[in-house]
Amino acid sequence: MNISNSRRIVIKIGSALIAPDQDGCRARYLLTIAQFIVRCRSMGKEVVLVSSGSVAAGAHLFPEDAKNSSVVLKKAMAAAGQTEMMATWDRFFDFPSAQILLTHGDLRDLERYNSIRETIFTLLEHGILPIINENDAVTTDELKVGDNDNLSAMVAAAADADVLLMCSDVDGLYDKNPNLHDDAQLIPQVPDISEEIYAMAGCATSQVGTGGMKTKIEAAEKATSHGISTYIVNGFKESTFEQLLAGNNPGTVFLPYDEPMHSVQHWMTHTASEQGEIIV
Repeated sequence: MNISNSRRIVIKIGSALIAPDQDGCRARYLLTIAQFIVRCRSMGKEVVLVSSGSVAAGAHLFPEDAKNSSVVLKKAMAAAGQTEMMATWDRFFDFPSAQILLTHGDLRDLERYNSIRETIFTLLEHGILPIINENDAVTTDELKVGDNDNLSAMVAAAADADVLLMCSDVDGLYDKNPNLHDDAQLIPQVPDISEEIYAMAGCATSQVGTGGMKTKIEAAEKATSHGISTYIVNGFKESTFEQLLAGNNPGTVFLPYDEPMHSVQHWMTHTASEQGEIIV
């Protein structure tokens, strides 16, 4: 399924698009993405935005030597940056938006997971744009997802989305690292995520974000198993969003399972975490 014939879209935006220089939020790339969201909604599509960037957005409010220091300071940066990030998104839209901050602890608890689903559905029903981020200010190693690629896939499953769109700093998945190999070839379509596909994933290329190509493939595996078409595209190019609206694929699309997992089975497989084991 492509953007033009989808009903509900989850868009994941990384920190490098939000705060490319780690000196607060910038409209440099976000304005194009915001216009894309507006156009999707004008076409009758429901949109959920998963937005990283709170730490990067808040870093400039702290001393320069604090940026690479303790986890506690980074939590403070997240708390300060989250308000700036929400205010930045909100000024691009003439419709209301809502903030939802999650931890993995919220998602892996079935009662809270269903509550999140109900909140997302109710916001969409009333024409409000849900803007979702991991709650970096309070989360711990035990409770965090760790990257917003995988969070976006969990959100896409919870929202029963048709399409997950992950905006990256490269055009999509290549057969080898395009930053190191001039002959790297873009893979436009992945029908099945195998070990060979994972082997093509390199390390993170952004100095700002926490995810790389591997986490995007992990997210694609989560989403496609729920029947969600998943795209990796270049969020830094305006042409990306024009092509998507035209029904074209400017990056890499991971095709959904022919027989998607049942929602509870998917939650148990890709969202819930092991609590122990039984030995017989």
